Amino acid sequence: MKIVAHRGWSGQAPENTLAAFRLALDEPLITEVELDVHLSKDGIPVVIHDHTLERTTNGNGAVRDYTFSELQQLTAGSWFDQEFSAERIPSLEEVFQLFKDRPTRLVIELKQTAGYYSGLEEAVVKLIQSYQMERQVTVISFDHISVKLVKDADPAIETGLVYLGRPTLLLEQARYTKAGFISMHYAFITESMVGELLQAGIKIGVWTVDEEETLKKLTSFHDELRVTTNHPERIIALQAAR
Repeated sequence: MKIVAHRGWSGQAPENTLAAFRLALDEPLITEVELDVHLSKDGIPVVIHDHTLERTTNGNGAVRDYTFSELQQLTAGSWFDQEFSAERIPSLEEVFQLFKDRPTRLVIELKQTAGYYSGLEEAVVKLIQSYQMERQVTVISFDHISVKLVKDADPAIETGLVYLGRPTLLLEQARYTKAGFISMHYAFITESMVGELLQAGIKIGVWTVDEEETLKKLTSFHDELRVTTNHPERIIALQAAR
């Protein structure tokens, strides 16, 4: 089982902040870190999960209605603990500066929905190329057209399809979009599905698993299964006990 830290080590620090990413980078057993990307009003890729600001910052309204400079004025950590009150919404570029040339892989989820962010894919691809991180990232989305746009723009970038549910024709969809990775909600995954996809050369992962009983079940599926979690320490403990 490969450990993917969900929005950084978000069980120990506020999600999608540099603090959460640094914690994940400091743990060598975490092989990948997942994060979410939106586009600011002035076209800067920024790292936050929701389309709106209320849940994880002291701001209000839609992310896309603010420039990056305006977003930087908000605290993105106080909701978690006052210890993190200095945390801000990071730009994707700031995260790249942390991860560049480190062994940990970045899984970038584009929060695209039917063209909600015009130019998001182009901005992210250009940033990946400028940091020469084509081999260190996987770009994923629930919007599979968005995924295809990224792959068409730069075939060297690994891409992935995200699903909530149990779709049919998975291999056909992966081939059409040229995606090399599939991420599914853990409730819809089966051991046979994992094996079939891996045999076909498609990486497979599940999100977001925090319950120990489910983690125990998944450990028996395949060593190459990628498990996204808010609590990497629970997988680390399970692996140590095997």
